[in-house]
Amino acid sequence: MKSLEQLYDPERFRALGHTLVDQLADYLSSASKADANPQHEPEVMLDGYRDILAGHLSPAEFFNNYLKDSLHVHSPNYMGHQVNPPAPITALADMVNGIINGSTAIFEMGSTGAVMERLVIEKFAALLGLANTTGGFMTNGGTLANLTALLAARAAKWPEGDVWSDGNKDIRPCVLVNEEAHYCIDRAVKIMGWGEAGIIGIPADENFRMRTELIDEAIEKAKTEGLTPLAIIGSACTTSTGSFDDLTAVADAAVAHGLWFHVDGAHGAPVRLDPNRKHLLDGLERADSLIMDFHKMMMCPSLTTGVFFRKGADAYRTFHQKADYLLSFDTNEEDWYNMGRRTFECTKNMMSLRVFSLLACYGAEVFTDYVVRVNTLAAALANTINTTPNFELALEPDCNIVCFRYRPHTTNHTSDDLNHLNAMIRAQLVQETAFYIVQTTLRGQVYLRCTLTNPLTQQTHLDAMLEKLSATGKALVALRNTLQ
Repeated sequence: MKSLEQLYDPERFRALGHTLVDQLADYLSSASKADANPQHEPEVMLDGYRDILAGHLSPAEFFNNYLKDSLHVHSPNYMGHQVNPPAPITALADMVNGIINGSTAIFEMGSTGAVMERLVIEKFAALLGLANTTGGFMTNGGTLANLTALLAARAAKWPEGDVWSDGNKDIRPCVLVNEEAHYCIDRAVKIMGWGEAGIIGIPADENFRMRTELIDEAIEKAKTEGLTPLAIIGSACTTSTGSFDDLTAVADAAVAHGLWFHVDGAHGAPVRLDPNRKHLLDGLERADSLIMDFHKMMMCPSLTTGVFFRKGADAYRTFHQKADYLLSFDTNEEDWYNMGRRTFECTKNMMSLRVFSLLACYGAEVFTDYVVRVNTLAAALANTINTTPNFELALEPDCNIVCFRYRPHTTNHTSDDLNHLNAMIRAQLVQETAFYIVQTTLRGQVYLRCTLTNPLTQQTHLDAMLEKLSATGKALVALRNTLQ
């Protein structure tokens, strides 16, 4: 009992909290000089953390180990996956919620979270230029959000009966989507039981955008094969290249064929806030549903995702269960404050506190400043690549995702040679830990891929990264020539 009293003791927490905040502040201060990705062998790291469990470290020692070993997204040399460095205030919001343990299943359990969640959805619906009828909620990540939206599309467009109660029966539903779309769309379709035939990939053009002129033909072909198209999905943007589909053309096709129009804006929807790039999202306001990750371009910790419905009532289409111990009243009213009626989660993290804290303390303009900054960094990187020997862009970036590769002009390289060379360059860079970038494969070609998420990254960091890539590439080419 004494150990439990110590565990919950406010004064012990005060001391631990002050120490931890100091550690985190020191961590942020050192981020500008820290390696982006301290590498560890999985088995070595596993053994190390087994030792930690056996060693009874102090909290300060434990958190210091954790910070040291983790991927450093606050390093200006972090240019890897689509995960932004969270604004420190959002970490404080998580600390507060960690004590409150707020849930937003029903209003009486999480009243503040329910209210904040509604206001966050309302505010961002306005910022994104969506209809004033828009409603929605927040959920844990884009994969779950896309599935939730497609379940709503299924309920809205099911040709006969109630699919929630009656099942698919003899209907073979399908959705249409850019072949370059995120894999979670394929996953959602298969979770719903529609199988491989349930997702129809529309070919992409040379810039990896959906070839919208092929939509009509694809729909007719699907129908002749006994499929029932229910929805069409626009990508804003595609994951690998950051390319934006022509949402207006996709919306026109949805109207013409009576389909649900969904936009996967997990990464790119915030680009609507950038005055120089907002045209890339023309047509967004026509979407029946939209998702947006606040942990990709909105400075929040993972996972924080908004699901928006142009007709707010559509947010209630997905689930129909009654839980008498929890939602014991029978009502047809849209009780927005009881989130359990609309989301997969029952005990749902109060993620709205993260976004709301930024809005309340810094205002909406901080989001615009961030989006413009990281998009500008990507444009600067692309410009530098275009003027640096032995590098080439896959395409000009639409947002903060840049795909490029090292291509030496002094020697002849086959396609396979270039693929192997760029994969080796990336592996070497990551092994050396100072920089963190990733790679992708575009039509069989390996490209290096940077996502600029840190607004404190400077041109000097971009130059140093390219210089390191160039030196590594030259060394690998020289080694290859020596061995031939």
